[in-house]
Amino acid sequence: MKKRRVIITTVWGVIFGIVCMFLQKYRVGVSFWPVGVSSLIHHSIMGFTIGVSSLKVHWAPHGILWGFLFGIFLAVSWWGGPQGFWVTLGLVILWGFLIELITTVGFKMKIEK
Repeated sequence: MKKRRVIITTVWGVIFGIVCMFLQKYRVGVSFWPVGVSSLIHHSIMGFTIGVSSLKVHWAPHGILWGFLFGIFLAVSWWGGPQGFWVTLGLVILWGFLIELITTVGFKMKIEK
């Protein structure tokens, strides 16, 4: 496991968690605490998990897979009805993909197998 890869993915998880915190506060109008903070923690853990994972797949499906797994967890707990479920799931999949894209392509930190 490369420590630098884990740090980069976790930092990007935190960044996307902060983005989601503000999207929830200003776009959806939900409480900043505890919903926004739980979103920040959720995305931070997703970034860490992407960094430590050593699944033997290409980086793109790797990020999508982890985004889907974490997105299902978050989308099921969302109270916004069916539309909220799909929007939440789609955004978390996008965040997982972007974390992998930025880390693997941008920082050239490939998945260790």
